[in-house]
Amino acid sequence: EIQQFVLALTIYREARGESAQTKLCMACSVRNRVLHPKWWGGTYYDVCTKKFQYSSMAAPRDPNLILFPSLNDSVFKECMDIASKVINGCPTPMETHGADSYFDDSISAPKWATPDKFIAKIEHFNFYNLDGDTNDA
Repeated sequence: EIQQFVLALTIYREARGESAQTKLCMACSVRNRVLHPKWWGGTYYDVCTKKFQYSSMAAPRDPNLILFPSLNDSVFKECMDIASKVINGCPTPMETHGADSYFDDSISAPKWATPDKFIAKIEHFNFYNLDGDTNDA
């Protein structure tokens, strides 16, 4: 299914070097956007491909934009499993409850990353709740 594939590809491109827990938290932040549709869209496909939201999926200069896993890539298989669980409603880890945005330590903190919106730091990911919704699955 296209929704699962697009979410798994987003997880793979954004967090392939992170633990399964961090991949899950990252995917749940995407789900929080899907559950609370706004300008970013209301499906996994729309949210993941919204220009400049997930740079690895839609930012023209991101080198990950052209990265695709090989057919036997075990990390991508893990991403597909996580995507399936997230789409089918597995519980959001408490440490990122409500998060709808994040940035990786490899970039400078964006303007929107203000202390009042901070949720948690997990490995290299800094999670934020920008819209204030906390009733994620």
